[in-house]
Amino acid sequence: MKQATADRGEIIHFAGQQGLSPALRDGAPAFTAGHDDAARCGWEAFFAALEDRSLALAWDPEHPAAARFAPRGELAGSLRGHGSPGGLARSGRFLRALLRRDEPR
Repeated sequence: MKQATADRGEIIHFAGQQGLSPALRDGAPAFTAGHDDAARCGWEAFFAALEDRSLALAWDPEHPAAARFAPRGELAGSLRGHGSPGGLARSGRFLRALLRRDEPR
């Protein structure tokens, strides 16, 4: 079943699972593993580009390498909203490591 989300936590979790980094390609959000023409950037620049273009991440869990960024209107039936508790809960470990905190606050 195809999935789509604009939730920051879920997108960060997806990227981490796939070993990808946030990037921009011609100003548009992209993921990179370092082998392509995308320029790595921070998450804030990545999410600003995602919001500016009203895009969401769409993927098929059976074929995650085919993930793409698509207009939110195109994904209306499968789009999960912002603030998904599942995405935030799963990204907690990543955020604690990023902020170098051992204990959740």
